[in-house]
Amino acid sequence: MGTIFSKALVKYRKEAGFKTAYQFFHSNGGKPFFKISYRMYLLIEQGKLPLPFKNIGTYMHALRLFPQSYDGIVFVMAWLKTTVGEDPFAELLAPLITLPKETSISSSLHKAVAKLLTEKKFYMTRAQVTVVTRNKGTYLCWAALNNDTGNWTSKTLAAAIGLSLPEAKRIILEFAGVKLIKRQKDGTYKCPMAGAIVEYPRMDILHSDIQKKILDYQNELASSGRPTYLRLGILRASLLELANCYPLLSLNVSTAATYAITEKRKDSALFAVECKVTRIRDF
Repeated sequence: MGTIFSKALVKYRKEAGFKTAYQFFHSNGGKPFFKISYRMYLLIEQGKLPLPFKNIGTYMHALRLFPQSYDGIVFVMAWLKTTVGEDPFAELLAPLITLPKETSISSSLHKAVAKLLTEKKFYMTRAQVTVVTRNKGTYLCWAALNNDTGNWTSKTLAAAIGLSLPEAKRIILEFAGVKLIKRQKDGTYKCPMAGAIVEYPRMDILHSDIQKKILDYQNELASSGRPTYLRLGILRASLLELANCYPLLSLNVSTAATYAITEKRKDSALFAVECKVTRIRDF
């Protein structure tokens, strides 16, 4: 029958776009990420094995839940109810928890868009991110390959990105090794994720060196271009309440992917679409 927590785990796993437990487990990195076997994970999802509280953050990352968002808090509450019991939770813990009024993705339109985009998502593992962020060249190659459905060779990649042929060959072999691209019968390579919305692991679980690399590469690439649209506002808000808006802001950035194309056009280009919330000062 499962538990309150196991049912919540299955619910959020499906909402994140993982139709099966197998897909969820292995798409997030498998045993090296979860620190348990797939068989043990199944027991957790079936409610037969309790999840240690220290691992809640790992699962929230895998489910793409923000800690201070409505759904993030509900997920933790499900664990607490399962662990201490519903009655003790209601009597002793519920009064201490501040729950936002509702999830930020609540309208019918937002839910429909979120569902549509979820079906097009590809979740990168930490091993794949490590390869992609090895240097600026590999990062730029990944940006090109996952935005093009054509067939690539070392020569075409070297010419497109401005790399030496040996470097392009090395990158192609590394990408193929972690299944970012797939070798075709004619010896060329294609990116099976081209056209999908690529989701990186949440920054807070990546090694600090990789975090810095990603931010540096993104900032450098974005600053090398010319802004075509900008909107910025300064407001006073509660940190807890504003954090509940993060899933909606994330969805809005992902929505731009509905305009993505995977072939060369007269006016096509690589665009950086960014959403950033900056805490200026306490006020």
